[in-house]
Amino acid sequence: MVFKMNVCFYSAVEDDVLFERVGFYRDDIAALKEGGGQVFATKSLRELFRSRPEMIVSYFYTKSVFAALFGRLVGARVILTGGADQISPVLLSGGRLFVRRVFAFFCLVLAHRILVSCTNDLINFKRLCFGLKFLEKKLELENHVVIPSPLPRVVVDRLGQFDAFTLCWMGTISNVRRKGVDRAVRLIGLLRKIGVDASLNVAGSDGPGRIFIENLIKELNLVNKVHLIGPISEEEKNRRFAEGQVYLQLSEYEGFGVAAAEAFFSGMIVVHSNIGGLRDVIGKRGLILSLAMIDEGNVSAVDDFYSSFLRYKVDEKYLANSIEKYSIKSRSNAFFR
Repeated sequence: MVFKMNVCFYSAVEDDVLFERVGFYRDDIAALKEGGGQVFATKSLRELFRSRPEMIVSYFYTKSVFAALFGRLVGARVILTGGADQISPVLLSGGRLFVRRVFAFFCLVLAHRILVSCTNDLINFKRLCFGLKFLEKKLELENHVVIPSPLPRVVVDRLGQFDAFTLCWMGTISNVRRKGVDRAVRLIGLLRKIGVDASLNVAGSDGPGRIFIENLIKELNLVNKVHLIGPISEEEKNRRFAEGQVYLQLSEYEGFGVAAAEAFFSGMIVVHSNIGGLRDVIGKRGLILSLAMIDEGNVSAVDDFYSSFLRYKVDEKYLANSIEKYSIKSRSNAFFR
């Protein structure tokens, strides 16, 4: 069955161009179109109010409360989605956490459905339901779209090597720490101490987080081994996923982890912290690394980790059987159920 309805896709981004550049926005818009939606994407609540949509799909849980309220007033179907890390006690506390949870609670009350992307987000939202079943029924655990690199996989020799890559928005120091880029840099230093030819390329926008990582690279004397390559195109990302050896995602907190999932389904070895969505999507099929091991600088444990890395084999059968679960069609079905 093909649905035909006017859909307003809202997120409070800085620039409308991000709806095309950011993968999870671009893929969700494609999924809505796949289901027959006539999609209008906007960062402006004023434009949303003027659009008179039949369905509103809104990202995140602060300004979305206004999108949800408007949707209810005009009789539109309201679906909210996106990572809910801002209502996690792992990241926030005190007054800031309370305010975020108040906004998220009213989002929950006003929305028809909330599509959460990982088990941790589902748990945090259920805490806001206070045992009320009619609120809990609005919560659904749904996969984001994951599109692996379309380029053929290049087999890379591992022995004595550890050639890693990661993606991170570096606009704030807090985000590069949350995404574990500082730990990724420290891991490279520890691997080099045991004689491994380890290197790391980090892609992502400039900002205070980049300066923080640059200083850490200098402090650890890794200037020639860790490179901050700035923003990259979708084509360059796909090339690196197809040709790369290791993807590092050593997050302290992670929602769905789209970039890590894309690397994983492209056949890269994903070394990760097994937190949040990383546990849901990749888990033991990747290489799990203890963050404490890096923090403690445990060289003996790093040696054991590298031995595991050399023995690791990508589960090609699992990848082939799982890709459909993360397709645009599957996401489209979730929106229009």
